[in-house]
Amino acid sequence: MSKQIETSSYDNFDAKSYLQRYFRVRPDGEPDSAEDWLPWLLGNLKDTFAGGNLAGAKLLDVGTGPAIHNLISPAGCFSSITCAEFSKENREEVKKWIRRDEDAFDWDPIIKYVCKLEGTGNQWEERKEALRSAIQHVVFCDVREKNPLGSMDDGPYDVVSSVFTLCGAARDKAEFDTIVSNVASLLKPDGTLMLVCDLESTHYTDGRETYPHISLNAPYIRQAVRNSGFTDLKDDVLLFKSRDGLKCDATGYMYLTARKCLE
Repeated sequence: MSKQIETSSYDNFDAKSYLQRYFRVRPDGEPDSAEDWLPWLLGNLKDTFAGGNLAGAKLLDVGTGPAIHNLISPAGCFSSITCAEFSKENREEVKKWIRRDEDAFDWDPIIKYVCKLEGTGNQWEERKEALRSAIQHVVFCDVREKNPLGSMDDGPYDVVSSVFTLCGAARDKAEFDTIVSNVASLLKPDGTLMLVCDLESTHYTDGRETYPHISLNAPYIRQAVRNSGFTDLKDDVLLFKSRDGLKCDATGYMYLTARKCLE
């Protein structure tokens, strides 16, 4: 049975198990994910980044983990991407893919799927190389710190994204509010914040270990973002019919974008 690990400790996080468990693709090229959460997420990312509505050059992804799926669409419009991650093993997994190591996770099926969504299916190899070139930094971050990037901060950034990270890092609601503010400080005024959060989840798993999670509902997350100086909130909520095969006990996922108010 999996044991529950302190939120602050990811020494035992199994990156390969996580990737193999949650990023499978069926023979027809469609992501094989419980409740179709991955097509839902990749579709939202396509709408946000492939529509040409975001300006700027620099994107920061907070809590990248070992995965680059959420950066495929951004790589079509951002030339500088910084991956910021707490876990050393996760950072190394991203670097393996950039270096083309033999034991790196194979992201080709997911990249093909995203490019097909965008209508550029025959250009998936170009997008793959564009993403490799765009990821200019893979750095340590701790969202609980006032400056999550420490001395590695190359901001402010035009876009800050974070997928399934902030709720997992917080130990209570007050800390979640602080974490949102810490992350917001890395963004330029009038810049865009993109968050994906689990709803009402108490834990999640990498396939071997179980990690605690702060349970938050959609209204609370929206208000925390507003309180950190954001406006023009837009969100899409995926409610689950079943939790079978999911990495957590969430009732759903929330995809949110917001614009940082001008100072």
